[in-house]
Amino acid sequence: MACRGAGRQRSILLSCALLLLLAACADPARERYEKAEKALQYRRMEEALAGYRSLAREFPQSRYAPAALLRQGNLYGSYYRNFPASLEAYDSLVFNYPRASEVPKALQRTAEVHLFQYLDPAAAASDLERLRKEFPRFEGMDEALFLLARSYGAARDPERQAAVLSELMQRYPDSARAGEGRWMLAYALLGQRRYAESDREFRKLLYLASDRKSTVQARWGMAQSLEGMGDLEGAIAQYEAVRGEWEEPEYIEGKIERLKGRLRQP
Repeated sequence: MACRGAGRQRSILLSCALLLLLAACADPARERYEKAEKALQYRRMEEALAGYRSLAREFPQSRYAPAALLRQGNLYGSYYRNFPASLEAYDSLVFNYPRASEVPKALQRTAEVHLFQYLDPAAAASDLERLRKEFPRFEGMDEALFLLARSYGAARDPERQAAVLSELMQRYPDSARAGEGRWMLAYALLGQRRYAESDREFRKLLYLASDRKSTVQARWGMAQSLEGMGDLEGAIAQYEAVRGEWEEPEYIEGKIERLKGRLRQP
């Protein structure tokens, strides 16, 4: 009896597995998506794009439709350089599937197109602020915050840029983007002539520097900050520390001599 029961149970399990397999094979949207993915893998771009487009059009209720729209937008933007079509695909995804897991990535891609292709930092910042508000747990938030900081920098909004960079460094201290953000913040403060603050940031970068190039760049930033504050002796010391290692040694020599000349003036 036990053997018969075990055999019946195995038979039921096999039947269920077969039904699941048949159900998967009977999903035309899944078949279309997997076919398009395979075409993309083998660089058959036109075939892949046609598959993604037809899937989103013919199976709008499918769970694969948002992913197909995201792929469609990526292909139009990165491969075909058709940015209006790229934005149209992303906008369709965001509008028709507002809670889909692909939406934050679509908003980020939209911001990239607005910032780098249309040179519209205000639109890019709007996209990214929406992403930050509606999807606070987005796994790529460090990248989104870095892009938002660049957008505010391009829009000449230094206060918001500094606030976003501070958030990036506080929330994601180990991210590579946080490291880039530290440099962006230091140079942004220097450009705003907030010399004491830029000096502080460059000193942090000097402490964190793990290679000679970063060390030289941090000292160069410190030298410019100190010069801006009127600390000519401190600036000379930092310029001399990078003497012979900066890309334009003649410029460094001239800078040192000019500052020494200013010190000699009564």
